[in-house]
Amino acid sequence: MGEYMSIITGVFLAFLFIMIVRKCMDVFLPERSNNIVRYVVWAMYFTFSSASNLTDIVRPLVLISTNILFIFTLAMLDRKASVKIACFFSFIVCAVWMLVEVGAVIVVEMYGIDFVENRDAVCFVSLLIMLLLVVALDKTWKGPKYGEIPLKYFLMILSIPLISIFLTNRIFLIATHHNEYNDFAVISSAFLLMMNYIIFEVYTWMSRDAELKSLNKLYGQQLELCSRQAAEQEQLYMEIKRTRHDMKSHLASLLGMVESGEKDEAVNYIQQLLADGLGRSGEEISKSGNIVIDSLVNYKYSIAKKEGIAFEASTFVPSVLPFKSEHLVIILGNLLENAFDACMKVQPKGRFIRLDMNFEKNMLKISIKNSCIYENRRDRYGRFFSTKHDAEHHGIGLASIKQAVSGYDGEVIIDDKGNQFGVDVIMYGKEEGDNL
Repeated sequence: MGEYMSIITGVFLAFLFIMIVRKCMDVFLPERSNNIVRYVVWAMYFTFSSASNLTDIVRPLVLISTNILFIFTLAMLDRKASVKIACFFSFIVCAVWMLVEVGAVIVVEMYGIDFVENRDAVCFVSLLIMLLLVVALDKTWKGPKYGEIPLKYFLMILSIPLISIFLTNRIFLIATHHNEYNDFAVISSAFLLMMNYIIFEVYTWMSRDAELKSLNKLYGQQLELCSRQAAEQEQLYMEIKRTRHDMKSHLASLLGMVESGEKDEAVNYIQQLLADGLGRSGEEISKSGNIVIDSLVNYKYSIAKKEGIAFEASTFVPSVLPFKSEHLVIILGNLLENAFDACMKVQPKGRFIRLDMNFEKNMLKISIKNSCIYENRRDRYGRFFSTKHDAEHHGIGLASIKQAVSGYDGEVIIDDKGNQFGVDVIMYGKEEGDNL
């Protein structure tokens, strides 16, 4: 009966351990992946944890290394973490957990309980402490969005939890064989725990700084796009002003012909004006009545004709939308800009852009499809990256779109079919909106 209870206890402790690791990921790495392989890895991790609880054949360093490897792998497979973040997360979790286990051993031995004979009790205490820590963090942690910090700084920061793991292992061995070093073990463990907390704060601060730099680039691109839109509006205004001026001259000439009875000359003059394309220089493909959308789509249409791009647009939207003008410019401008850039890489005969916009039941849907060449547009984690040469500046167009869309509880859906690229943007309007 005792043997069965030992097995049940070992499996239960392994299950509790896995649940706490998942809880840690929920707090610090909330974005989940749909990778089905993660279930297999979780099952393997649970099996390994159960086996290590039931046997003594796994050496401590092997146990630590395997835990780090499993947590690192799951952080990438289950939580879409980058290599740097997964590496830091796995090391910091294992370092803190070891410090908690040392503290649990010391607490248990202070009450006269032998650690070797009551290992399950010590494991349960350490798991309980970790669970309390994670629950407390879950209530207080705001979860900042991590940015990628430079590799050299990342390696310097990572060395702290790595050294802590080694020192904790040494301290643990000394304290278990020499009781006179218990006070030293308590002080050093507390110091190492504080060091790991500080280094975690440093990493968070540096990642926030990296994220701010990325956002600054994003805002810079948004300002550039808005400035470009303003210039396009000014150009359109000047074109209208020039057309009005020319029209006055033409009408004055026609009036003189009519008054002098030169009917045939007047007819020929009108026919010549029509043949020259008078009044068609500002051909419009979008006539929704929404100034922001019409001006942007029509301007891009004029460029598309010059570049030999088959541009089709269907814009069924009201003249006033419950979205801010600058957000519409950022979203639609970036979508069209990316579509144009992709089309210019395609042979002239194969260039096309198809834009559909409709607004119904307070929901705006923008769908754009364009031709493109077949090339890799994803990184190893399935995220899209820029294929432009000036990637540092232009690689955040999609980020600009997602940020603007997030303010309206919307979503961005990407459909990459190799030689055709499509993006669907869905946004939900608010009760009080202003787009003009």
